[in-house]
Amino acid sequence: MKTRTIILASVFAVLFGIITNSASLLAQHGAGTKGKVLFIASNPAQNKQTGWPIGVWAAEITHPYWEFTEAGYTVEIASPDGGALKFDGFSDPEDASKYSAFDILSLGFKKDASKMALLENTKKLSTVNANDYKAIFVCGGQGPMYTFIDNAELHKFFADFYLTGKPTAAICHGTCILLKTKLPNGKFLVEGKKWTGFASGEEQYADNFVGMKIQPFRIEDEARKMPNSKFEIGEPFAPYAVQDGNLITGQQQNSGSAAARLVIAQLEKDKSRYPTYVLVHGAWADESAWGFVRNQLAVNANVVVVNLPAHGLNLTSASKVTLNDYVKTVSDAIKEQKGKVTLVAHSMAGIVASQVANNLADKIEKVVYVAAYLPKNGEDLLTLSKKDAQSKVGGALEFSQDYTEAKIKKDMIVPAVCADCPDFMKDVLVKYHKAEPAKPLGEKVSLGAKFNSVPKYYISTTNDNAVGYDLQKAMIAANGGIKKVIEMNTSHLPFVAKPEEFVKILTSLQSAQ
Repeated sequence: MKTRTIILASVFAVLFGIITNSASLLAQHGAGTKGKVLFIASNPAQNKQTGWPIGVWAAEITHPYWEFTEAGYTVEIASPDGGALKFDGFSDPEDASKYSAFDILSLGFKKDASKMALLENTKKLSTVNANDYKAIFVCGGQGPMYTFIDNAELHKFFADFYLTGKPTAAICHGTCILLKTKLPNGKFLVEGKKWTGFASGEEQYADNFVGMKIQPFRIEDEARKMPNSKFEIGEPFAPYAVQDGNLITGQQQNSGSAAARLVIAQLEKDKSRYPTYVLVHGAWADESAWGFVRNQLAVNANVVVVNLPAHGLNLTSASKVTLNDYVKTVSDAIKEQKGKVTLVAHSMAGIVASQVANNLADKIEKVVYVAAYLPKNGEDLLTLSKKDAQSKVGGALEFSQDYTEAKIKKDMIVPAVCADCPDFMKDVLVKYHKAEPAKPLGEKVSLGAKFNSVPKYYISTTNDNAVGYDLQKAMIAANGGIKKVIEMNTSHLPFVAKPEEFVKILTSLQSAQ
């Protein structure tokens, strides 16, 4: 029994992962995990017809914002001049007119200081890198009829983005840009395409409501003068959105959600244009291990995080888990993806990823090992771990009575795993530490020619006190199949200690041969 305890101690000492289930990091489950959408809204201006201060219509920010964030996207906001935005008076649910008093989404947005902060310092459009966004969404309101209609920079930005094939949307008076936006061939972007915008009948209703002419022109009237015009409208002030290829337009302020849902549906179809990463956490961890890098990586990729059985919120008994259970969980996630994936494995998951790569070689573009175990055929984690002399936690394990699971003594978690983590993460590491299943660690992998055919890369950690740097180098040399090794000067958790550097390295490997 003493020998068994020593062996298990050496294993668990080097298997470390992380639980980053921090409220400050993951305030909303799934928030921002699918990439970013750029809203473009009007800067404050003055209506020359009425003398009113004008800007963006509240619901055209708040309702699409709700749709996109609920679907897992991050929303950022830009404007032609950058800086602060203002809601049109009639769109404010607390305006004395009570015109939008029913709009509880906008009211909730307005009462949330963190949401209103998004409007205080919007990006200047000229500084925006369009490649950082999977879709754009031009908002309306009264401002665009003055600030957008003759803005050549905005027109070009919209046309250039449209030509990438990514979802390109505009709603309400924001669609006025389509009256002048042209493609490089000189033709109007909307020529021959179905689209919509604020209807003339709706303009007339608004004019009647306030007793004067509000807008300097009417979008529908001008649209019907355009060559090969296919402008169409729905019922007045009813949600109505139109899609023609990757161009999506909404009729008026009540159509923001409808247009956003069309964009979201198109984004799902659009996944094939991006590489897909499947991220697998290590021991004593769960899917949130990737919380520092997941959203960054999703800017230009599809990102799938796997939660292994008996980890995190998965309540499977640790005593019942086998290596095959891990392999099946990862394999099932990969099979759900269209095309090939880049499989990224941290620490203990290197064993799992190797077996998966052997079993599903035709679905794996490449495997990236991150401070991970790298086995040869017939090896198991126990065998590899006994070669590691750099562990700081070998004698700091607490086992269950039947030795089916183990924990690390709390005072050793941080120095062994992430001494270079932010302080709040050190607290999280200790708080969410959960016992690790022991059985999978002694189960051997069966690897053959298919495994050898899959391209493999390794991100090595030079200050690692969990899976020692010397062991990493030894495994890389023994395997002989690693195409490239990139070193990071971090602890066992490079994606926590230096997340931006980690993402840069990982994305650079996407084009590696």
